Amino acid sequence: MNFISNLITSIRNAKNAKLNYIVWTSHEKSIQKNIIVILTLLRNNGVIRAFSFVTSKEKSQFVIYIKYDQTGKSVIRSIFNVSKPSRIQYISSKALWQPQSTTGFFVLSTSYGIITDSDARRYNVGGSILFGLT
Repeated sequence: MNFISNLITSIRNAKNAKLNYIVWTSHEKSIQKNIIVILTLLRNNGVIRAFSFVTSKEKSQFVIYIKYDQTGKSVIRSIFNVSKPSRIQYISSKALWQPQSTTGFFVLSTSYGIITDSDARRYNVGGSILFGLT
């Protein structure tokens, strides 16, 4: 869970600094698959332009390209952590159907894997909220 906080903070800082891309390094090989799934979700939902990764024996490096609109403003208005290692926030499938006040989406860890809240509604599952975007 700590790697998600680090990744989200890096993306938020890159957006605030108006960087075109960031290089995010992880020394844990076990989390590589989860990072790829999260970055794929962000790319498919139009939050980042693309990403690539290179692995070696001791580390994995991800190059994440931040997406901007025609006026130069970041597509990400805000990106925030919901669950923390000391306090994990869960949401039921019934609560997902209640109207949301945001125009963004949540990324959840469910029994179906790491998915967005719209996919969780389609599969009728709840789970742990990892982070949110607007």
